[in-house]
Amino acid sequence: MRLDAHQFFTTEHTAEHLASILKRNRFDGSIAVARSAEEAVWFLKLAEQHEFIRGVVGAGPLGQVTHPKLVAEAWAGGGRPRLPIEVASAPLALQLAEHFPGARIAIVHLGFPPLGGEDAGVWARDLERAAQFPEVFCKLSGLTTLAPKPWKAAGLRPYVQHALRVFGPRRVMFGSDWPAGLPDTIWKEALAAFTQSIGAETMETREHLLGGTAARFYGIPQADA
Repeated sequence: MRLDAHQFFTTEHTAEHLASILKRNRFDGSIAVARSAEEAVWFLKLAEQHEFIRGVVGAGPLGQVTHPKLVAEAWAGGGRPRLPIEVASAPLALQLAEHFPGARIAIVHLGFPPLGGEDAGVWARDLERAAQFPEVFCKLSGLTTLAPKPWKAAGLRPYVQHALRVFGPRRVMFGSDWPAGLPDTIWKEALAAFTQSIGAETMETREHLLGGTAARFYGIPQADA
């Protein structure tokens, strides 16, 4: 199964639009990531209408909302999470992994590395510490939106390959962050940034990165593909 593990929708950039993009690129589905409680409700309704939306990451005060396609939530504080959680930094992932043993945690957007900045060493060490917890995963999502324009794979490669080295392919997943890069960067360019940054890999590794890891993290049945 091939999954885009990080995307969202707007009134202009619709589920129908993404469905055609995924089909052209031989992807089986996606994970829609909400940025508010209102978006979470909307995305769950879209997921009921579109099979390719395999899961939704909720946001905001979801309370005890349950839905078969509500597969994770953005961390918003509080007690032990009842679903896998997503965070924006490795230090927070490390803190939560220590506080909630066994909770599955995904660091989105590579933990926002300071590309070419003086703090790159700090970011790298933080990511390595978080990776010591087997329940912590990393999303290689939004790569083209992290990089200055025009993005170049060479500038992304050291950060991507560090993440791949410390987490391994079974805990790293691709996400396009579509449509965040538009109009400058289309979905296929986000995929190109990912594939060029990881470099030459075995077919088995690519299958993990392009869907297998996401399916395991979110609990998506792979037999559906």
